[in-house]
Amino acid sequence: MAGAALGSWLALAGGWGLAYVSRRLSRTEAKFAALGVPGTVVGGMVVWLWGRFDGRWGEPIAQGRLGQKMADGLPGIVRVAAVASALFLVWRMRRVPR
Repeated sequence: MAGAALGSWLALAGGWGLAYVSRRLSRTEAKFAALGVPGTVVGGMVVWLWGRFDGRWGEPIAQGRLGQKMADGLPGIVRVAAVASALFLVWRMRRVPR
């Protein structure tokens, strides 16, 4: 959450690294928190941009501007991915021990 609030790429990467090596989570949960949640968010961005490029929703992206749109949206998407990962971790950490 700190990386998302501060916008620090180093803090974001460190948070995902700590989630990946967590001993409180199962290996599957740790991998999903560090790789699956951010991958899902980025996949959502790709689908959104595809829809915009194809004119399915919103004003179509002009030819040759897709890369710029991706670069413009990247900081926000990374922050959303960090918050989503943090929420997943909080949810999994609050479970009743087995």
